[in-house]
Amino acid sequence: MKLWRQQRVSRTTGQMRRLFLVVGAFLTLAACSAPTVSEPVVSEGHAATAAPASTDGTTTVQRQLTVDGMKRTYLAVGSSVRHKGLPLLIMLHGRGITAQQESARTGFLPYAERGLVNIVYPLGISQSWNAGHGCCGVAAKEGVHDTEFLTRLAADASHYFESDLRRIYLVGYSNGAKLSFEEVCEHPDVFAALATYGAVPLAPCGGGKPISALMASGTNDSVVRSEHFSPTATIALDQAVAQWQSRNGCTGAGATTRTGPLTLTSWTGCRGGTQLSAAVYSGLTHFWPTATRTKAPYTTYVGEQAGAATIMWDFLSRQHLA
Repeated sequence: MKLWRQQRVSRTTGQMRRLFLVVGAFLTLAACSAPTVSEPVVSEGHAATAAPASTDGTTTVQRQLTVDGMKRTYLAVGSSVRHKGLPLLIMLHGRGITAQQESARTGFLPYAERGLVNIVYPLGISQSWNAGHGCCGVAAKEGVHDTEFLTRLAADASHYFESDLRRIYLVGYSNGAKLSFEEVCEHPDVFAALATYGAVPLAPCGGGKPISALMASGTNDSVVRSEHFSPTATIALDQAVAQWQSRNGCTGAGATTRTGPLTLTSWTGCRGGTQLSAAVYSGLTHFWPTATRTKAPYTTYVGEQAGAATIMWDFLSRQHLA
């Protein structure tokens, strides 16, 4: 694997969020119908080392790989105090959203700040991902090999961070969620678990190794409903969860808890020690459910206990490969 360039930029978490929000304020969000936006330009050059960050902050490193002759970029975020053997979380943005904006609005950065996980934010081609089956945008039209990119990224980032290879997690939103499903179907041995919001699989995964998954959707998410020709987003999610129950060998009705607008149904003791959760947000749309009040666009505040990042991290952090 050829590493082209890395830039190291050290900031406190508060500084990062302010920068991300400024960038994100000028972007237009959509799922698979978003307008085309140019791929972020990354200048060539040598690595630049910044001044040390405070111990309660995070450090961002921009890295590049070459996949099929194409330069691919991702942001690697970890605690300013380096820790070995942490899990690795890969967060895939939605179509029409930058990696910077996704990092600011989804709420996973505090976990990196606390030294619990290292996070990477890959950049899609023209802010889109080729999730297969005609989806989505420029990446799909150009036949970009995004599943190969993610597999190689997981190897590169885990080497850079010296991660625990048994705990590599994949999280996706909208177009990124669709790619997440496609990636774990093609490479189930790489990931311990995945979590998604605002999408369901574009096609059945079909047998194979079980993998832990949390799938989340708002009941008023018209994108999930319309893309899967379903009467409601809830029905589309239920169908996807049923398919994953079969894949993982989960039986019974599952245990249900309710917190604010969130109804969370979970199955444990599935095949291979895997777990499965379905998160339904009553009244919510395609906007990301946040644990804190934020000025970041395309979010809905639901409270700390019901926030998507909260329930996803609680789920993911319990999963590991055998």
